[in-house]
Amino acid sequence: MNRTRPIPHKMSLLGQALLLGCLTFALYAIPSGIDAYVAWPVIALFYIYFIRSFFATVRIRPDIPVYTTIETLFLMFYFLLFINPYQMHLLGWSDLRNNSFLPFVYEDGSNQALVASGIGFVAFHLGMSIATGSRPRPPTEANDAKEGQYYVGFGYIVLILLAGFILIYEGAGFQSADEGRYTKVTNGGAIADGIYLIITMLCIVGGSRAIALLAQRKSLEFPILLILPIIAFWSARILIHGDRNSFFLIAIAAGGGFFTFIRRTSWIALMACILASLVVYGAVETVRLSQDRSFSSLLEKVFEDRSNEEANRSSSFSITTATLRATFDIVPERLDYGYGKYKLIGFAGIVPLVRGLLLGSETRLTNTAEVLSNYMLGPNAGWSVGSNLLTDVYMDFGVIGIPTLLLLAGLFAGAIQKNAMLTPCSTRTIAFYLLVLGNFAELSRYTLDFPVRMLTWTFLLFKVYDLLMWMQGRARPDRSQRAKTQGTPANRAPRSTVTHLSLHADRQR
Repeated sequence: MNRTRPIPHKMSLLGQALLLGCLTFALYAIPSGIDAYVAWPVIALFYIYFIRSFFATVRIRPDIPVYTTIETLFLMFYFLLFINPYQMHLLGWSDLRNNSFLPFVYEDGSNQALVASGIGFVAFHLGMSIATGSRPRPPTEANDAKEGQYYVGFGYIVLILLAGFILIYEGAGFQSADEGRYTKVTNGGAIADGIYLIITMLCIVGGSRAIALLAQRKSLEFPILLILPIIAFWSARILIHGDRNSFFLIAIAAGGGFFTFIRRTSWIALMACILASLVVYGAVETVRLSQDRSFSSLLEKVFEDRSNEEANRSSSFSITTATLRATFDIVPERLDYGYGKYKLIGFAGIVPLVRGLLLGSETRLTNTAEVLSNYMLGPNAGWSVGSNLLTDVYMDFGVIGIPTLLLLAGLFAGAIQKNAMLTPCSTRTIAFYLLVLGNFAELSRYTLDFPVRMLTWTFLLFKVYDLLMWMQGRARPDRSQRAKTQGTPANRAPRSTVTHLSLHADRQR
């Protein structure tokens, strides 16, 4: 059997690699400013990649074409932050200089920001193309997971943890930085932030178990029936409190999971969902700055008629867009590269509280959001402009960091997607796929290490559950099934030897 990949696929990868190299060189060579001859080719290139991603036939389950893929959702948010503002500006529909949040918008960094954006989405797509490959997927059945009763106890563990952490969070009066960012009222520090993140993670994992059961054509288990209203309560709570990003993490995982593993949807219905999400996104931004932070106030803002100019002026998207332009004014002229420092500190957050113990509370400029806020607003601004994916990798590793790390991010996302194709009904597979789907959809507005803690803690949760099952003498269903159908190399060799000896004995007779 020929195991080499088809020539067209290899040529496509080579072409993308050459394009990536040209864009990387252009980032060194282009002048400052905002020039149409730089902007429009990048904008047109984005549309080519996005249309290709949106209409490409991807099937995680063999019977369901998927429009809400990891790459498609990644590119949608990417477009809003890094592409659309310049398109609107060049068409005369908005002005980059109009920003009600920032005193200076670094307009001269627009060319560099656009080319860096081009490098980012080309590198991410190249990584996904390499990881997913062009080989046809093996045939799978809808119920290939064959999990049996293995994960019944898992639902009870998630229920206890989710309810317990919510009770601790509410009982202690905690308010994490995510929901207190705009009211400037927080309580609980790193402990509150950690618990808040764990609750979001457990909401996605609990929802993933429900989706896995429905994908396997099974009834929802008792603990899952209790988990779902808790997830709904928490989602509504954080939305009213102004944390739209965590809300959409849960919502994207739920909606994307339904349309990926249970029932197909049309691209028209998907577009309607996206438009509705943008309306809610903008309404929450207005409500969280007002005194009346209630569900009725949110509904009022959803149906309120606002002009495009006012929506653009007050949108926090424009802050993130400006941070990328500011990046090229700050580094390396005013501040040297981090050389991996920011990534090291970010990944250290996998271990709870370790960053605070190692760095101390008075340490400054330990992440790219702090660097941007310090230079864009001053050291005593009282609020943060946040960071973004491209700034985060550039500040650490310079121009070469953008194609390198975005390529690695694409490789990881592609590997998760390919694994989901192999076992599309597995609880474990669905949980990790939906965590990546939600986190990568919003990754453009965060740092590269943003999904690491949630993915790592979910991995440990499953490993602890596997240990409990092992202590009861129960093996993981995917491993036992693989052993039955494929066998290990060590097991196959003796059978081959026995067969050979038997045939030799027959010839001797």
